[in-house]
Amino acid sequence: MNRIQQNRIKDLVEETNTAFEQEAGTMNMDYAAFASLALPDFKNALQNPELSAAELRQMIRRGSQSHKQKNPQGCWATFMAHYITQNANEGVEETVRYSLEQVYKEKP
Repeated sequence: MNRIQQNRIKDLVEETNTAFEQEAGTMNMDYAAFASLALPDFKNALQNPELSAAELRQMIRRGSQSHKQKNPQGCWATFMAHYITQNANEGVEETVRYSLEQVYKEKP
């Protein structure tokens, strides 16, 4: 991921967090679920059309936990942008690797 993409993810995190805070009293969901409503924007910014809402929610929840453990005083949006960009293609890479293994095992 280049710096421009990481900045776009940071902007998305900040935008969705601001919207979440404004609506917090009217919804029964956490930030990760709320942010997944912007899934098309995250897919576009990450250049990952295969990203699912569940994968995005999982990344955000894990990133939030990691931030609490590693850098609770640091900028949450910056940390999350870095975390998301580092982990965005992890699930896709596992799927591709698994699929290739299946193809090679099934050949006579």
